[in-house]
Amino acid sequence: MKSDVIIVGGGVIGCSIGLKLAEAGLKVTLLERGRIGCEASRAAAGMLATQSETTVAGPFFDLCLRSRSMYREFAAHLMEASGIDIEYKDEGMVFVMLHAGEAEEAARWVSWQTEAGLALERIAASAIRDWEPAVTESATGAIFIPGDHQVENRRLMDALEVAIKRAGVQLIEGAEVSALTTELGRVTGVISNGQRLDAGVVVVAAGTWSSPLLEPLAPRVQVTPARGQMVALRGRGCPITRALHSRRVYIVPRRDGRILVGSTVDYAGFEKAVTVSGIGSLLSAAIELAPSLREFEIAETWSGLRPDTSDHLPVLGSVGVDGLVVATGHFRNGILLAPVTAELIAELIVTGRSPSALKPFTSERFEAASPPGNTQHGWP
Repeated sequence: MKSDVIIVGGGVIGCSIGLKLAEAGLKVTLLERGRIGCEASRAAAGMLATQSETTVAGPFFDLCLRSRSMYREFAAHLMEASGIDIEYKDEGMVFVMLHAGEAEEAARWVSWQTEAGLALERIAASAIRDWEPAVTESATGAIFIPGDHQVENRRLMDALEVAIKRAGVQLIEGAEVSALTTELGRVTGVISNGQRLDAGVVVVAAGTWSSPLLEPLAPRVQVTPARGQMVALRGRGCPITRALHSRRVYIVPRRDGRILVGSTVDYAGFEKAVTVSGIGSLLSAAIELAPSLREFEIAETWSGLRPDTSDHLPVLGSVGVDGLVVATGHFRNGILLAPVTAELIAELIVTGRSPSALKPFTSERFEAASPPGNTQHGWP
């Protein structure tokens, strides 16, 4: 039976879009090459770090702010739809400065964010340990960002899986999609595991694996795997209450007592190995920021492949081919951008009109000589 929409990719982006479309009354089939959410979505840290990871203003920052503002309601909706608490935490985040020159660098992004009316609070070096006692005594200052929150991304994927099934999405796992099918220049479906599946619209939200599918029709959309390695620590009690950032690392406390430390960004193709150098650099940076962590045990290590693009921005919307929509290239921001991506892509499909907020993120930008000046690189 023909679907209204086939979504290729069962990560946080594909599932969020699927839920939104199903709740709008569309017949949705979601195809996932492995296990739902088994790639970058479950390998993330779940930070909604719009302000603490952005150094310049622009359309991308605005998109992140919009999505961040949707998260409390998104979490509540998933709780109602699935019965699973995604552990939305709103204690804010603290960016800590450790070395000479970092204060000047931070002052630049603090200045324009303050002028834009966003909440920030400077913390003197003498007061940092009143906020977070685990932070090193050698810290030179800090910035509290009350609006940057976090979720437990693994529980988020659990909730989305239950919610989409209850909403009527046909989920097919182990469904490798080898090609998009076309008729008279229009995409009409996909070939999955040797079988043709038809749909009115196909959404490619396959993360790092998007490019091979798009190559015949949208060769400008190039998505590159960016490996991110992480480590989870566990000790007696959790000495950290809020997510902490330094220039080199972030530390995220979980309700179950684990402390997540992340993350690397390296380009090793589709190799997901956890390396000595990667984990070693994270542990070194974490101990520099919070020295007491040196006594904690390593509970878990893992890595994931983030979908990156040449300008580190997502590719969203139409690519100039009827029946084909893309939602990929979210790089380090897939968890954060899931609600707004779902809303905008669903609006495009349901109404047939492209929301203005998508314009900076369409594939048309790759035709320009240089990328837009609103790239978010994040702190290494």
